[in-house]
Amino acid sequence: MALELVGEALLSASLELLLDRMASQDVMDFIRGKKLDQGLFNKLKIMLLSANRVLNDAEMKQLTDRDVRKWLNELKDAIYNAEDLVYEINTEALRYEIQSQSGSHTLFQVRNFFSSRITVKNVEARIVEILNTLEFLMEQKKHLGLVEGSVQTRPFPRLSAATLVEESDIYGRDADKEAIIKLLLSESDEASGGSDRISVISIVGMGGIGKTTLAQSVYRTIDDRIMTKPFDIKAWITVSEESDVFTLTKAIYEAFTNSENCTVKETFQLQLKLKVFLEGKKFLLVLDDVWNLNYKCWYDLKSSFESAGSGSKIIATTRIIEIASIMAGAPNQYQLKGIPNEDCWRLFEKHALGNVQPSVYQKLEKIGREIVQKFKGLPLAIKSLGGLLRTEQDPKYWENILKNDTWNLGKCDILPALWLSYYYLPSHLKRCFAYCSIFPKDYELEMETLILLWMAQDLLQPQETKTPEEVGEEYFKDLISRSFILTNQDGEFTMHDLVHDLAKFVSGQSCLSLDADCSSVLVSKTRHFSYQGHKSHNIKKILGLGKNKVLRTLLLLDQCYEFGREKYLMHPQELQSLQYLRVLSADAYGYSTGGHLIMKVVNLIGNLKLLRYLNISGAQIKELPDTICALYNLQTLLLKRCTALTGLPNSIGNLKHLRYLDLTSSSIEKVPESLCNLHELHTLILSGCRKLTHLPSNITKLINLRHLDILGTSLREMPPEMSNLKGLQRLDEFVIGKDSGSNIKELGKLQNLHGHLCIRGLENVINVEDVSQANVKDKKCLTSLRLKWSGYTDDPLKAREVLGRLQPHSNLERLAIENYGGLSFPPWVGHRSFSCIKSVLLSDCKNCYLLPPLGRLTSLEVLGISGFEMVERIGDEFYSDSDVDGSSSSVITKPFQSLKRLGFFNMAEWREWSLVKVEGGVFSNVKKLFLEDCPKLKEACLPNNLPSLEHLRIIENDHLIASLSKCRYPSLGLLGIYRCPKTKTFPKGRLPSNIHTIQINQCNELVSLSEEGWPSNLKSLEIRYCEKLFAHTNSMKWNLGMLTSLTTLIICSPGDVLDTFPEEEGQLPTSLTSLYLLCVPNLKSLNGKALRHITSLQRLQICDCQQLQCLPEEGLPASLSDLNIDLCPLLKPRCQRGTGEDWPKIQHIQSIQIDYEDI
Repeated sequence: MALELVGEALLSASLELLLDRMASQDVMDFIRGKKLDQGLFNKLKIMLLSANRVLNDAEMKQLTDRDVRKWLNELKDAIYNAEDLVYEINTEALRYEIQSQSGSHTLFQVRNFFSSRITVKNVEARIVEILNTLEFLMEQKKHLGLVEGSVQTRPFPRLSAATLVEESDIYGRDADKEAIIKLLLSESDEASGGSDRISVISIVGMGGIGKTTLAQSVYRTIDDRIMTKPFDIKAWITVSEESDVFTLTKAIYEAFTNSENCTVKETFQLQLKLKVFLEGKKFLLVLDDVWNLNYKCWYDLKSSFESAGSGSKIIATTRIIEIASIMAGAPNQYQLKGIPNEDCWRLFEKHALGNVQPSVYQKLEKIGREIVQKFKGLPLAIKSLGGLLRTEQDPKYWENILKNDTWNLGKCDILPALWLSYYYLPSHLKRCFAYCSIFPKDYELEMETLILLWMAQDLLQPQETKTPEEVGEEYFKDLISRSFILTNQDGEFTMHDLVHDLAKFVSGQSCLSLDADCSSVLVSKTRHFSYQGHKSHNIKKILGLGKNKVLRTLLLLDQCYEFGREKYLMHPQELQSLQYLRVLSADAYGYSTGGHLIMKVVNLIGNLKLLRYLNISGAQIKELPDTICALYNLQTLLLKRCTALTGLPNSIGNLKHLRYLDLTSSSIEKVPESLCNLHELHTLILSGCRKLTHLPSNITKLINLRHLDILGTSLREMPPEMSNLKGLQRLDEFVIGKDSGSNIKELGKLQNLHGHLCIRGLENVINVEDVSQANVKDKKCLTSLRLKWSGYTDDPLKAREVLGRLQPHSNLERLAIENYGGLSFPPWVGHRSFSCIKSVLLSDCKNCYLLPPLGRLTSLEVLGISGFEMVERIGDEFYSDSDVDGSSSSVITKPFQSLKRLGFFNMAEWREWSLVKVEGGVFSNVKKLFLEDCPKLKEACLPNNLPSLEHLRIIENDHLIASLSKCRYPSLGLLGIYRCPKTKTFPKGRLPSNIHTIQINQCNELVSLSEEGWPSNLKSLEIRYCEKLFAHTNSMKWNLGMLTSLTTLIICSPGDVLDTFPEEEGQLPTSLTSLYLLCVPNLKSLNGKALRHITSLQRLQICDCQQLQCLPEEGLPASLSDLNIDLCPLLKPRCQRGTGEDWPKIQHIQSIQIDYEDI
């Protein structure tokens, strides 16, 4: 059927922009000045308009006709070539305008200028080449059956408030969820893919059916299903097409340990590290979207899990039944089907009919139910097309969707519903969506970065009342609302695999990520290219990249390869051949190889005259060359972490189109005044520039500035008249100088501030009335506020009045108050009207003797109280509406109802902690409790009923340790005891049974470990810096033989008293699988007889034992598989393979590492 209502084709917006540029004054001046063949130029316009008329038909037919798809790619290339030519002319005109001394130029000057850059012969030849291509393509359209038709455009309906996708969009999966949870909670292991301790459950189903959504729902709610947490730790990994054991192991280790930069380089070493961490812990691991895992890879990967606690579970989601069979046995392979029709309708109704007028609901419902029949139970397709129809209430439009021929495509890699969702997008959104295919599958998208890239490629349509950044954000949210971009509960953005496949399909050969199946032919035609070095690829595939003369985007997405190595992505000299490059992102790419090469690379970048986006963050350059400041098209310049960079040249003022400048953590000492001439500058980031003490005095000339970040600088004051920056939306820090205390008034006129604001130097306020004029309370869009005094406050009443006048809007989510000198807090701190606050940090309020009533903050999740030197008692005022003097109390029903993390630090005089009595307990949801440096807090004050507590750390308080036996902490897994100088024996009474890890650190008077009271589930014990415990007179007072569940023991820095280990047989439990002896300076020998009784020992690490002379004559346990010996100079030569005297004692051990090297 013929489509009556269609969106513009993807190339239509490109053509529209191209034709506008061809009609621009710069291009017209060039044609007249060079006497270019006007007819030739007009013919090109006409030919482009003719091509535009068949784009809609071609875009639809490409789905089933490969010849049409090839034709469309050739047309796209021709249009891109024309764009490059026109853009080059525009750039030359811009360069002349900036370099011109007079500020205006005559036609004669234009002619002379262009003659030095572009010749008539060159331009006409390029136009003729483009025309020949277009004429050939227009002739071919007849043979392809492409039909001309006017491009019908529809006004694109904007969402009133585009919101993130709701994670609660789960319909028809209750039974599936219960089945998976039942498998997770089952103690039996029928999965052939698992070991005796670990079960693997695979969720199998076609793309878009909801495997990941189901796994996420289970992952989030499994802890709430039973009273005791079923797993000690959890982690989620997106596998996608990755099959490299090292990469996967690294990702799993970082997820489990909440670390981001594991520095281990060897696979085996990393596996051991993971194995040690998992020792005895019962874990849940989700491996999402598994594609390429073969049996060997899976076998090698799962070897790291063998030390884990019994009952550990792995969930794997995959489309491929063969992979499911490799990982899990048949009983644990869960086949996920489409959701039932009625649930399909409920999901569709939510997304498509949420804003429908009652007058048309009945008509649309009838059509909608017919559309739902075509989805075949796929939630992704339902949400995508539902998002498209949500803004359309014309029944005729819905009828066209229902009767569209796309539903009958037959065999096709693209889901019909997804294709229709794409096809009906406006052209400008299609281009932005297609560009997203430059990123690998499952890549985490950053909205701000993506918008800057869209800007650099001219993908954003100008709007009179909005900045390009605002237009880009609108586009991004539109793509989210239509499920083309997904977001999770952490606010991270990704694309579903099927949506990514669609983006790759529509972008064709113009976008390429090395994640794709690339070839040299494809690379030579690519316009936008990205490379992710940590992926397992053959770099020879892209060694011809430097020969690509049409490349517009080059993104290096991580920091793997370096210039000068044997294998590099491209030679630095090849950069200058990329004359049409608009985007170059090389964050820390090869900048550790020497200053001369760095400067050579940076200088070569100066030849890329069309560049709009440049990221050379991490480059250790001492200065920014003038060649960079001659890139007059540049919109975005990223110089983050350029720690050798101490300043910017005055020529930075030449970058008239610069909108985004990021100098985070550089060493610049001064910002030149010439930067204030950049009137288009939108964002200036100077965070972490600790040597920067002043901003340029004329910074208020930057009238278009929207974001100024000066957090972490050494600014002494703000420049005068900051209120002139009326468009400012983000000001991360405002500094009140000693000689300009009244400038806090300048904040008053900055009413559009969003996000975070820190006001520093509040002790310098001269007139309290000025604080009121800052109008902090009226700044509705602030979500985070930090108020900071410095030094000693000699006027507590003034400090309290200042804080009282800094009351924020009730929309605030995070509050921090530092070094406040008042005696008490004003009423707004802790007021129940602040129902959005999630985090409060109060530190070094040395004069306060009462805490504010923070229990009334119903959304509070994180609370930290530190340095309240005057507080002796925490009572009802902490929870309720008590008066300041505590004389009356009106306790709310459930104080701290959302609190998850609570910490008290450096409370020198705190003695009493009174808990109010409410149903379920006052801190029933707290998971982490830190009591650090509160030495006088009494034993009876520790809350005895914390049902959700998982992590407890006590520092410098012996009283509280004694009270642990009276506490009911059914979920407690980790207990840390630090610097408790009066504790002589541990534990004192029975500890909560679920504790699996205990850390004892710097308890200098500890002389014995009790034989009773230990948790029955204890897996790991760490003892650090407890010298007296290991004195010879106490050798039998640390007997651990009774800890029959213990698998990991770490002994670190026991002092000079320990010369043999263990001193007696039976001191160590036979259940140990890992033993670490670290920094034992006087250790001379190991007790072989005692060690050989540990028949389960698999890993032994001996580190920094300088006096250890040899291994025991009896040898080491036969069960040992991993041996690490580091920084033991006497032992090292004795353990060398084949030649060392102790080699026969260890040659049976599978893995041996000495000083971090395998032998």
